Amino acid sequence: MAAVVLGVTLFALTLVYIDREETLAAASRLGLALPVILLPGTAWHLLRTWGWAIAFPDDARPPFTRLFRVRLAADAIGFFTIRGIAGEPLKVLLLYDRVAPEITTAAIALERLAFAVFGIVIAALISFAVVTQLSMSGAWDTVFTLLIVGAVILLALVGMMARRHTEDYLGRLVNALDRATGRRLEASRVVRFILDVEDVLLQLLRGDRRRLIILTVLAFVGYLLMAVEIWLVFWAIGMPIGITEGLAVETFARLASVASAAIPGNIGTLEASNAAVVAALGLSGGGSLALARRIRALLWAAAGLALYPRIQERRQHVGR
Repeated sequence: MAAVVLGVTLFALTLVYIDREETLAAASRLGLALPVILLPGTAWHLLRTWGWAIAFPDDARPPFTRLFRVRLAADAIGFFTIRGIAGEPLKVLLLYDRVAPEITTAAIALERLAFAVFGIVIAALISFAVVTQLSMSGAWDTVFTLLIVGAVILLALVGMMARRHTEDYLGRLVNALDRATGRRLEASRVVRFILDVEDVLLQLLRGDRRRLIILTVLAFVGYLLMAVEIWLVFWAIGMPIGITEGLAVETFARLASVASAAIPGNIGTLEASNAAVVAALGLSGGGSLALARRIRALLWAAAGLALYPRIQERRQHVGR
């Protein structure tokens, strides 16, 4: 409830902050260009699904069409509730009849880890360009500088995990706790499941290096696609912008999206983040961008609900 109140408050403040007359005037132009504006988002969904498919082991990879429906359905439920908490476990459930849960969980973790880490690294590079090339207030420079610092720390942690060593991390922690407490934590089904997920995830990380290369490229292409979406919106309303401005807007919008994961539908935060960073860059059209992205999000959420897959009885040999 607190998240909903916060989102509604941000939405109301955004309506006061933006130029409503300009946004309404641009709405007709957005409508005519909407099919073109939706193309980058469509390509992004397809590429994210391909990245998730690659994150599965070769011998346990579900069909692409099934993964696409499952991803859209889980994203739709997460969009209307709490992302991550609702959406990610639902992916495991919707593939329960085809893939062992620990394998699906590891594939989700690898895909999310790769896109999050490499996305943050890309955001750090863009933040460096923003700080050095664009004129923004000191507070905004601080935000983008913190992104650079966080990216360096995350990259170091992932590099440590991806080393070609045989040891695990959670397993050693559980063994240390067993010795310290005299209990057998590994006897718990939950602990065993977590350790199984870690084993699969580390095998995927330390296995075929092409998997990580492809996920890195996909993260980069996905970032560019969303920047192209921003460029198309401003092109449609007759206010073209440069590629650096588009990347800066996408960087801050992603940061705000992560911070607002608990707000259903990103209500308020989607509008506020896009409008605020556009205004900070000295541009107009933030309301039009927020409107276009709200329409895109609702259309894909509706598609996810419409394509919600059925779960069949789980095959007996899965996971054995």
